Amino acid sequence: MDRTRTTSFLTILTLAFFILFSSGCAMLQGSEDETAYEPAPENAPYYPSGMVDIQIPGELSENREDSLYIDTASFIGGIKSFSGRVEINSLSDFFVTTMEKNGWKKVGNIQYKNVLLAFSKPNKTCMISIFDAAYGMKTKVYIYVTQDIESSTFQEGSLQ
Repeated sequence: MDRTRTTSFLTILTLAFFILFSSGCAMLQGSEDETAYEPAPENAPYYPSGMVDIQIPGELSENREDSLYIDTASFIGGIKSFSGRVEINSLSDFFVTTMEKNGWKKVGNIQYKNVLLAFSKPNKTCMISIFDAAYGMKTKVYIYVTQDIESSTFQEGSLQ
């Protein structure tokens, strides 16, 4: 009976060792994935195509499959999607600062776990939604922009 208990104990110990070893490898792979989201020092803010007055931090990459941009004779706008590993509050501060530098006026914000920022310019509106995705491993940003071309043309003509 002692030999059976010893064999069972050794079997359980061996299984436990393999489980711990395999989860340790998975943890190492997870840490490699985490470093893949760390920004390179040369990452600089940029302006995405179609948005000449909205600056994006270099740590965010555009997700083209989640983006839509419309450019017609009377209306320009769309949704741009970005993701990266950036802390939500610092990202919110970045957008508030850079949007004001680019002539946008902050008209509102909602902030709890996620952030929603609203900005305006004459004949333009912009809403920026920032939220945690992938359990803190990624931050997603959606930027909604609209510009009424006909109104801006009418107002420009009426000011002269």
